[in-house]
Amino acid sequence: MRTVRILAAALLLIPAALSAQTWRGQALERLMDNAPWRFGPFLIQPSLVIANAGVDSNVYYQPTNPVKDFTLTAGPAATFYVPVHRRAFVLSLYGSPQYVWYSKTEQERSWNYYFRGAAQINLKNAFFSVDGVYSDARERYSTEVDVRPRRKELGGGASTLLRLGYRTSFALGYRAVRYDYEAIDYQGFDLRERLNRRENYATMSFYYQAAEFRRFFIDLEYGRFDFESKTQAALRNAESGAVYGGLEFTQISGRIRGRLRLGYKKFDPKNPLTPAYDGLVGDTQLSARLNRMISVRGSYLRDVQFSIWYGDAYYIETRPGVGVSFYPLFFIRLDYDYSRGSNRYPVGTSEDPTRHDLYNIHSGGVYFRIMRTTALGFIVSWWDRRSNIEGQDDQRLFYGLNLTYDF
Repeated sequence: MRTVRILAAALLLIPAALSAQTWRGQALERLMDNAPWRFGPFLIQPSLVIANAGVDSNVYYQPTNPVKDFTLTAGPAATFYVPVHRRAFVLSLYGSPQYVWYSKTEQERSWNYYFRGAAQINLKNAFFSVDGVYSDARERYSTEVDVRPRRKELGGGASTLLRLGYRTSFALGYRAVRYDYEAIDYQGFDLRERLNRRENYATMSFYYQAAEFRRFFIDLEYGRFDFESKTQAALRNAESGAVYGGLEFTQISGRIRGRLRLGYKKFDPKNPLTPAYDGLVGDTQLSARLNRMISVRGSYLRDVQFSIWYGDAYYIETRPGVGVSFYPLFFIRLDYDYSRGSNRYPVGTSEDPTRHDLYNIHSGGVYFRIMRTTALGFIVSWWDRRSNIEGQDDQRLFYGLNLTYDF
């Protein structure tokens, strides 16, 4: 009986010892608190996906004889949380089956599946997570490949966050993912042979909490890339090392939201004939609410992307962008966004010169609030690409409907 009493007392003390103190633990608490549905032990955050419901003027991004069609992507989505023992241990699962429908091009119709899950331990000064991801979808995965190949993604990882002091914390993480493309021919290249690979990342991060919703960070990252095809492995296997720094604004709703993240990467192919890349990389998306009626935003994306193009193992994609939203009435939002992209390839020959693509993307929309943070929008977007390689120029116009949960 004495042992039972001791165990019972220990269980009563656990909630105090395991109360969420790390910023990841606090973020998880907010997500669970915002879940509107409760069913037994489950907390549920439901949503509905309605995207790209409209007319696509160039389904295959062809420079000549474009195919025009009506398309719609729709499906349910939900995140399930299962807190155990007063939220000290939390299981979470996200799932969304989505159907992509085309009116005339029936071969483009498909079901897409997206799943991710995690098991998380939420302690007072530490946060542990083991997570996994699986998707099986047909999408346009890059600005280089203009078709929608089916790709399976299977990955998992683990991370830990330790609270070192009142404002400082330290994190370690590992992530592995496998990409499996369908075997289709695109401009003479087999996508499965060229792109099937495994990627492994190890990360180390340091955080300084400057204010409740403002956090500085430094990220150190090591990456390894191993291709499935023996032929492509000899040409494309690579390693990378990168250091990033920046600032995160973590308010759910506030004047400034998003992340400023810039860094330096060394991408080192194992093939001695493939030039390495040393230089700037970035993953930045920030928005600021200037007043009740105007919000502005900016983005900067730059990184190494694997290529299917002849002797090129990779290209450098750079895409800065700006945007503005105007709220003339409390239930109406007007959007405009512009981004200008560039894909630069490191290898060229006299027969196949170094490829360089430039593309411009304009998009606008009128959104009508239908719930507190949910809005239905009428959108228009214009894509235009210019390349120094013959036959790679294209244009695309899309107009239709979209559903957003950020108003």
